[in-house]
Amino acid sequence: MPIRIIAGERRGLILKTVEFEGFRPTLARVRESLFGILTPIVEGARVLDLFAGTGSLGLEAISRGAASALFVDDNRFAVKTIEANIARAQFGDRCRAFLGDYDTVGKRVARGEQFDLVFVDPPYMQGYPQKVVEHLRSSNLIEPEGVVCLEMDKHETRELDITGFRLARDKKYGNTVLWILRREI
Repeated sequence: MPIRIIAGERRGLILKTVEFEGFRPTLARVRESLFGILTPIVEGARVLDLFAGTGSLGLEAISRGAASALFVDDNRFAVKTIEANIARAQFGDRCRAFLGDYDTVGKRVARGEQFDLVFVDPPYMQGYPQKVVEHLRSSNLIEPEGVVCLEMDKHETRELDITGFRLARDKKYGNTVLWILRREI
């Protein structure tokens, strides 16, 4: 099934996809609901898209008026796909793609940068939500009152410690849970 940008400047643009083990793109209905919640935040936001896959979340944000996006994925095919999608959308002046892990982005790429909006869509059931929340809590990557959108399997929410953040919204879509966290200052 093709992945399309839903709204904004590049509405309807079909994105290139990737096929590899563990790849699970965010469903269109989940993206649509997510961006319905994020509408007041997206305009002018600096976006960090972790476990970016095709880049659909960050590209959707750029299409809807975000100022910039940094895409991070540890799969070289995903990064090549993101770069192709950035070019396809003609967002090269506002987007960068980086091959690496979520925990190296602050040290290697975003030195001194802070983000208003962070998308986290890791492989399910591998312990990433807690690791990423801990990393974001201890790093200086998120602006005060910045927002983290965390997509995970419903079973991963049970013991998730979000100290340093508050749960602003949560939505369920079958086995998928979407948490909107706001950094506490």
